[in-house]
Amino acid sequence: QAVRQEILNHTDMAYRTIRPATHQEWLDERKKGIGSSEAGTIMGVNRFDTPYGLWRRKTGVDGPIASNEQMELGHHMEPAVVTMFAARTGAEVCKNSEGDWIAVDKKREYLRVSPDRLFYEAGARHIKSNLRILECKTTSVAVDPDDFPVYWYCQLQYQMGVMGVKKGAVAWISSYPRLNFDYKEIDFNPDFYKAMIESIEQFWLINVCGGIPPEDIDGEDSLLRSPQATVGETLEADSEMMERYGAIKEIASTIKQLESTRSSLEDEIKRALGTAESLVSPEGSVLAQWKNTK
Repeated sequence: QAVRQEILNHTDMAYRTIRPATHQEWLDERKKGIGSSEAGTIMGVNRFDTPYGLWRRKTGVDGPIASNEQMELGHHMEPAVVTMFAARTGAEVCKNSEGDWIAVDKKREYLRVSPDRLFYEAGARHIKSNLRILECKTTSVAVDPDDFPVYWYCQLQYQMGVMGVKKGAVAWISSYPRLNFDYKEIDFNPDFYKAMIESIEQFWLINVCGGIPPEDIDGEDSLLRSPQATVGETLEADSEMMERYGAIKEIASTIKQLESTRSSLEDEIKRALGTAESLVSPEGSVLAQWKNTK
């Protein structure tokens, strides 16, 4: 009851909360601004998306990204990440923070965040200044707590800034090299948040509202701008293009040589393993595994 009142009482806060009646209404509300999962894209640190691709979706040129199995699994695994985080840290997760809701900046309503959970650290008083944000992730790659994806960092910083929260955490379940759980506690960085908001404001006000597409940052953006080639049209390579083409050929040759070297080294390790299943370091950590197929 106390937690619910705290989350819903925003008379002294810089944001207001929207709790849509349906998931579709929640998706519609998200379209009215920039969500926290989009902050890293605007900052250019999301390897899965680009500012131009996001602009096309925000302006209706393209439809939303279709849900896939990995996204659905991540959604269903979220409660497990929350449970593990609470068990590992003793944190008290706010039950009322589950589900579809959005915190909207009162002055700039295009700043919209939907944290996965809110929580209090173990033993902390349930007061606003002690409220924390938890972002949950599921990934198939190894994640180093001291060097985790930058777009995760952007996402949490954006959420903390909009909601005025001073601390948070990212928790994840990784399936590589084996199923494991870990988390990273993060302090709010006001200087980083200020710089990020400047980029987000420019993207929303100038690019989205102004209808001006952002610049390309990779070849995929260029293909989106020119999706169909003109039959028979050619472009004569100038000296700069020839130099780039030569560099690509040289890099391709180097990669081929490195792949051959890597394969030879792996074969040597496999032969040295004999009947052993794993190669471990002197400290006992697993370096590599080669298992027999059944």
